[in-house]
Amino acid sequence: MTDEDLAQKLADFWLPALRDRDWEGCLEVLDQIHAQLYQDLPTIGEYESVSSRFVEAVIERFGAPPITSDAQARIYAGSANEQHIGAALAWEYGNKAADQEEEGAATAVEPPARGAERRRWPRRMVDKLTRAWIRGEAIRCRLVDLSRGGARIATPGGSVLPPPGTRVRVAIPEGEVREAVVVFSDHGRAGLQFDESPLAA
Repeated sequence: MTDEDLAQKLADFWLPALRDRDWEGCLEVLDQIHAQLYQDLPTIGEYESVSSRFVEAVIERFGAPPITSDAQARIYAGSANEQHIGAALAWEYGNKAADQEEEGAATAVEPPARGAERRRWPRRMVDKLTRAWIRGEAIRCRLVDLSRGGARIATPGGSVLPPPGTRVRVAIPEGEVREAVVVFSDHGRAGLQFDESPLAA
């Protein structure tokens, strides 16, 4: 069974349990499902692929309504669909701007972490252009999100990224360059798992 097939089957199975809940309730159930998938699937790459496709399938079955709450934005941020991720980013940035206006803040605030995180470390949305080095060649890419243990990158136009197991370097905010290994790669997106220590930029 492919990752896509498994994600679709999971969405069909869980839809009745999710349909009658508000977004906060859906987020709680989805976090429990993700925690179980993290335990059950044999590799991080498979987990990332199945879990993000599962979230995408659930959102599509709901009709992909516009985001109206933080919980809904956190769900959309975990989707494999770039439009869902973009909607979540728009919500986060819109709320950030409104908060700054209310409080008269002069500096930007980091987007909040995505609630009860299914990974070992909380992951925050970044959405910044950066560079990665693959087999010594520099490429431009978008840093989608970031945690202490890894990151997710995407290439413009869905250009092919290297397969799991490939060693790469990626520039992250605060001027660091991190050594990492690709743990999943699909349709111009890749999940990276960092080595322990940062390098000089």
